[in-house]
Amino acid sequence: MEQISINITIEEVNLILETLGQRPYVEVFQLINKIKAQAEAQVQANEMRQQEPNRGEPNANLT
Repeated sequence: MEQISINITIEEVNLILETLGQRPYVEVFQLINKIKAQAEAQVQANEMRQQEPNRGEPNANLT
């Protein structure tokens, strides 16, 4: 199956998940799990990137 990428905010993802949660579980559980897995991986990767020291920039603390 062909895949696409969509850029949406965390709030929008939560709204989509909330709306899907109103459907019968058997109809949406696989989609909900897929959305959650991809979102969690992206959020974790973004957090890791923010925690990394800036590479290639001089360290102002060195004397």
